[in-house]
Amino acid sequence: MFIKGIKRNYDKVFQDDSIPDEQKIDALLLKLGEQYLVSQENRVYVFQKSDLTVKFDAKHARAFHFKDYVVKDMNKLFHGF
Repeated sequence: MFIKGIKRNYDKVFQDDSIPDEQKIDALLLKLGEQYLVSQENRVYVFQKSDLTVKFDAKHARAFHFKDYVVKDMNKLFHGF
């Protein structure tokens, strides 16, 4: 997954006023990895592509307004997807 794509999706989610602030990280996760989502329970997301599986606990995510850090986190999470 490319940084430009992550930033573009971040900006779309950030500007969408219909998404409450506390759910923006969840919305971004789904935009980036919806096709790879295998489990979502209690805001813990598990994504899988072939033999690569990653897990993200949205309850303990950085505040969404820290764009640079969130983008880096998403890049690390979806590296190889």
